[in-house]
Order: sequence, then C-alpha cells, then structure tokens
Amino acid sequence: MMLTSEALRLIALGLGLAGFACLAWPVFMRLNGRAPAKPEPGGSLRSPLWWTGFVLTVAAIATLRAAG
Repeated sequence: MMLTSEALRLIALGLGLAGFACLAWPVFMRLNGRAPAKPEPGGSLRSPLWWTGFVLTVAAIATLRAAG
C-alpha cells in the first residue's frame, strides 16, 4: 500500500511536533524550576528524552524528503 504525498506530509508533521515536544520539555521544566539546572557530576546534558526528540525530528525530515 502506497501512501500519498499528503499522508506522508501529515505523518512528518506529527513526527516533527512530537520531536519538538521531546526536545522542549526539559527546557520548559528547567525554566519553571521543576528540574535541576545542572546535571549530576559526570552526567550527560543529553537525556534519553532529548535523544528521542532528535530521532523523531530526523525521522520527520526523512519522511518529508520521501514525500517529495
């Protein structure tokens, strides 16, 4: 089953929104004071949520390229 160009664009939009939400959520939590501003010593600034957002954003870009 082939997806139409419009369907692929809608999928890419959903992936992009989910990716942005994953990237923005830790920043939003830090700005509200609900999360610590600095990671624990030896910790990474890149949380699993950040990596999820990154992967979703890359998938959205790839889907847009496939939609042509």
